[in-house]
Amino acid sequence: MNTGLRTAAFAVVLTASILSVPRAAASLQGAPVAERVTVGRRHIYLACAGTAHSKRPTVILVSGYHDSSDPWTGAGNLALLPQAVGPVVFAGLSRTGRVCAYDRPGTLRYETGFPLTQRSTPVAQPRTVRDLAGELHALLAAAHVPAPYVLVGHSLGGLIALLYARTYPSGVRGIVFVDAFSPALPAKLGDLWPLYRAVLNPPAARQPIAALKEAASETVDIETSLLQVRSAPPLRKMPLIVLTKTEPFRIPPDSLPPGITAPEIDRAYAEAQNDLVNLAPSTPHVFATGSEHYIQLSQPDLVIEAVQLIIRRAFSS
Repeated sequence: MNTGLRTAAFAVVLTASILSVPRAAASLQGAPVAERVTVGRRHIYLACAGTAHSKRPTVILVSGYHDSSDPWTGAGNLALLPQAVGPVVFAGLSRTGRVCAYDRPGTLRYETGFPLTQRSTPVAQPRTVRDLAGELHALLAAAHVPAPYVLVGHSLGGLIALLYARTYPSGVRGIVFVDAFSPALPAKLGDLWPLYRAVLNPPAARQPIAALKEAASETVDIETSLLQVRSAPPLRKMPLIVLTKTEPFRIPPDSLPPGITAPEIDRAYAEAQNDLVNLAPSTPHVFATGSEHYIQLSQPDLVIEAVQLIIRRAFSS
């Protein structure tokens, strides 16, 4: 959800001059439901697949900063990563239960040129994590997606999932954090946090993707969002799992302001993961050896197994 996260994200997809992402339907058992759900006066794109079961939750996939649902659903993304063992997370989870993914307004499609999604209605930016969690809650209600949920949050999506679970606790039975942004990161960076905070939302002219220069592109007020998470009710008892990358962020040195280095960011980000582990007793901390930030692309099978573990733990009684 920052230049480190964003650069790592685009490093995966920009290695190909043209990236064509086929629709998720091609790799699913049974046709998925993809629709533009009316939420208030606008529409939000939602894709769901798999059969709902009374004893299994609906899995909700929450993307990172600037990402549409494509990293979860786009089978073509795995072709860029020879080590990836498919299927993609969305398709794999649909084989055993109901799974949904959605496009936040202003996020990027993993298509040629990386345009902003046209599947969700643009909204005024910037927003906060409280806005994003509330939007997800309204979307699930409008689409009649049945609770309980297991939330799977990547990067910024982990922060959204955490605040969602603390704000709407009755509907959430577990969380999978996929190299998630931890609320502890500012403390781990210490005096470097103001420098890094400025990097999270650079001026439009310095954005690495053309669509991110547009006023409609997703922008999150990081400082306010962290205050919202800190002031939210405590997380109720539920199983969690933390998946953490082992490879450094690919951050071009010239993209950082003087006074902060990529290794310092890597160190702080890794240390902050422990605070996610400490949110609940007996939380597994799994290191995705060889993976960069997008574990759902490099090791989708690991993410799928992590979700299944949470489901078993949440519904064992």
